[in-house]
Amino acid sequence: MRNGGTAEPTAKLAPTVPTNVASQQAQVTEQLLTAAENNLKQAGTRQLTTEQAAVAEQIRNYIERARAASSSGDVERGHNLAVKARLLSDDLVAH
Repeated sequence: MRNGGTAEPTAKLAPTVPTNVASQQAQVTEQLLTAAENNLKQAGTRQLTTEQAAVAEQIRNYIERARAASSSGDVERGHNLAVKARLLSDDLVAH
């Protein structure tokens, strides 16, 4: 609180993304998530070690959080989480 005894208003700063860019990024995000889910299905066809199972759970978490962020309009965060899910899932399938 400042001197007057009232709380300062808080403002959330979010980057403004042009609609066409956001739409394209949303499509790429969905492609990344679909690929990550397919990789999880492929990895699920074999016996996973404890470490691999933990990675698979982390991938599922990233996918869930990416979809939630995208649904709430945070396209950039959704995309970043989708990239993480895809990269981890690629690695999981490779090993």
